[in-house]
Amino acid sequence: MGDIDELFDVRNALHVGAYQQCINEANKLQLADDSLNEEKTVLMYRAMIGLGKYSTVKAEITEDASSDLQAVKRLASYLHRKADRGKAIEETRSLQDDGISLGNPVVALCSGIMYYYEGSYDEALRCLKGNKDAESIETSAMAIQTYVKMDRIDMAAKELKVMVKLNEDATLTQLATAWVNAGKGGEKLQEAFYNFEELAQKYGSTPLLLNGQGAVKIMQGKLEEAESLLQEAQEKNPNDPDMLVNMAMLAGLQGKAPEVAQRSIAQLQDSSPDHPLAQALSAKDSEFDACAAAFK
Repeated sequence: MGDIDELFDVRNALHVGAYQQCINEANKLQLADDSLNEEKTVLMYRAMIGLGKYSTVKAEITEDASSDLQAVKRLASYLHRKADRGKAIEETRSLQDDGISLGNPVVALCSGIMYYYEGSYDEALRCLKGNKDAESIETSAMAIQTYVKMDRIDMAAKELKVMVKLNEDATLTQLATAWVNAGKGGEKLQEAFYNFEELAQKYGSTPLLLNGQGAVKIMQGKLEEAESLLQEAQEKNPNDPDMLVNMAMLAGLQGKAPEVAQRSIAQLQDSSPDHPLAQALSAKDSEFDACAAAFK
């Protein structure tokens, strides 16, 4: 029998998007092992990032903290303010150049996430897959997300095999299986839905899982079912960016009045101005304003 994973509940809550639950579990968990305490703290601060509590993360992680915690703080700084992104990326490039730091799984993961948000997918994969010492189920999962974003489902499926070899039964492996199945489309869409549904039944419905289910239903053309799932996600977190994007897409597909979709887009731009779609729309608005000004 293997050792009991004392951090299972904390880690699992983070992976399914139950961020407050992750924080609560971390706060009540008393551990004697220093390394486990460190890992618990890293998971807790990552959950805070998931809730948008960037200022808290930045304030509580001191300059003399471990490399793992500094990586989490750097990610919080990147996500918090647009003005701080250049510095965070510059620090990440320095870590890439030293040939050592990216061997740390947490540093590799946080660096990969930053490049993912930058749209620099090749750089993200260099961080996530460039050093064998950094290989973990989390870096593999992030690599799969990156491959899916690049429409390289073949590479995502290949990376999934790595995850299965590392831990076939892990929640994150099941989640990644759903992403890959959704990316393959066709008959695999129903399998993706069942992947998300099984996790929701096991650990509770979270916005992350409900959005996954809703997105699959949209791809299947089952729009009423999609709407029900997305409304449930909305009740749990009215400002969830993925939910708002899916809601806007769904409104268009359902032929609803344009202002219905626009409400979701406006809310996205207000609550998550740095979301890729919000940024793209803002750029288009700026281009339109510039063109309009030229004809005044």
